[in-house]
Amino acid sequence: MPVYETSPGSFVALKDAVVVLTGGANGVGESIVRTLYGVGAKILFGDIDAAAGEKLVADLTSSAPASTGTLEFLRVDVRRYEDNLALFDVAYTRHGRVDHALSLAGVTEGQNWFDPSLTIESVRSPPSTAVLDINLLGAAFFARIAAVYLSQPDPTRETPRNRDKSLLLTGSLAAFKEQQGLFVYQPSKHGVMGLFRSSRRYLHTLHGIRVNIVCPSLIDTGMASRVLHVWQNNNLPVNSANQVAEYVLSLTASRYGPDGTKHTGLAVYVEGGKGWEFESELDRLDSQWMGEEMAKNCAATIEALGVGGNWVE
Repeated sequence: MPVYETSPGSFVALKDAVVVLTGGANGVGESIVRTLYGVGAKILFGDIDAAAGEKLVADLTSSAPASTGTLEFLRVDVRRYEDNLALFDVAYTRHGRVDHALSLAGVTEGQNWFDPSLTIESVRSPPSTAVLDINLLGAAFFARIAAVYLSQPDPTRETPRNRDKSLLLTGSLAAFKEQQGLFVYQPSKHGVMGLFRSSRRYLHTLHGIRVNIVCPSLIDTGMASRVLHVWQNNNLPVNSANQVAEYVLSLTASRYGPDGTKHTGLAVYVEGGKGWEFESELDRLDSQWMGEEMAKNCAATIEALGVGGNWVE
């Protein structure tokens, strides 16, 4: 797979950028908020963990009072459409535009969907759908609202060509490779990958919004605490939150890649702090794993669909 390298030097491009994100109070999101504030971005972040979010604001504003950035936190449950909307409303009211939107909120498996102790009696109680609702529905809500706010006319830019707008989604290794036992988490991340694939061409063609996805393997955060020992005992690479944050920020800050192509439609797998862009490689190898005829027909179907706006009237 083509290696994807981070570009920390590009983060200065986010100075004065208006960035809206979910899942910003802990882990990768917290690291991103800290970096954005340091470069002088205007940040509106949400999280369901109000105590951690408010503490982060207090820590940053007291420890870096000279920052030219602005920072505001809202308690957000991404399962609630109106909570997602409130983030963008506040950012747009404060600054008159939104430049970048990062969907980072997520949770891992909370119960064994196929618990062997289930009986004919106990299976009658419906299971929690929180993982699906937060990881997939929350991301879909966020992306829908983001597309509208990102596409609004920008009075601070002279021409549309000067605008750089982006949407960043969060996948996982489980978005494209088997992760046995993640009976609900894995389908939720497959869904986010589907959201990325179905929207990237549409949103970029219609509104100039760059759409990318970061798919990390295990990250050493509280969310992974129950299985971290499996990676450690088997000498498997583990990501730090800061490492994954660098890939998110590189995709957000860099409008163009080193070869001059637009930084959009990229899917970056991150493992042990190293990154690879795998979507273009999958497409290139279609004929090898699908066969020539199927690959040709799939390519023709994609071409025939255009940007994809003809499924509904």
